Amino acid sequence: MVETQVPVAFEVLAEVTVDAPPEVVWRSLLEDVGEWWPHSFRHGRISLEPWVGGRFLEEWEGGGALYAVVTHLVQGARLTISGAMGMQGARQYVKTYELEPSGAGTVVRTTASTLGDIPDDLRESYRTGGLELLEALRAHAEALATG
Repeated sequence: MVETQVPVAFEVLAEVTVDAPPEVVWRSLLEDVGEWWPHSFRHGRISLEPWVGGRFLEEWEGGGALYAVVTHLVQGARLTISGAMGMQGARQYVKTYELEPSGAGTVVRTTASTLGDIPDDLRESYRTGGLELLEALRAHAEALATG
């Protein structure tokens, strides 16, 4: 028996206001990602190399996983990463974070575009997971700002 799925494309937009200045949010997003990122394969060390071509990855004893590669970076304002983000099979995920000053805080907008043979439950998981990521980023940046 041969089973095929039609490729699916979907996009998730999200926004959060962070009570921290843009430079603190930017630092949290790039330098501190391993301190707040809530999703991992093996609870290894999560890091992001903050330059175009830099890796976003998790490393653990005896292995690791490349989540994505930095494909666009505008210092302090925009980060785009692109890769499989842990999905098996022929799947691609592109996530953009845009930061905008708002009073004493920062508005963070994300666009997550996904393409591949993605079942409904995985699509829903990426929708809810994206909101969870923004909330974790917000909590970390706000703690730094008041720290």
